[in-house]
Amino acid sequence: MDLFLFISVIVGMTFIFLYFVIRYDLKKKTLELEEKKLELEEKKLELQKKQQEQEEKQ
Repeated sequence: MDLFLFISVIVGMTFIFLYFVIRYDLKKKTLELEEKKLELEEKKLELQKKQQEQEEKQ
């Protein structure tokens, strides 16, 4: 019975550890995605400014 309890505790702790690892990885990926979205918005704004400047020159 003690061996069953020991194995159950180890398996439970493993699942808890994996839950936190997956949760951390998901947060990290979400932040990376937000950074990429911000970079894309900045590029769009730069292109719009360049286009406006070209239109003003013509």
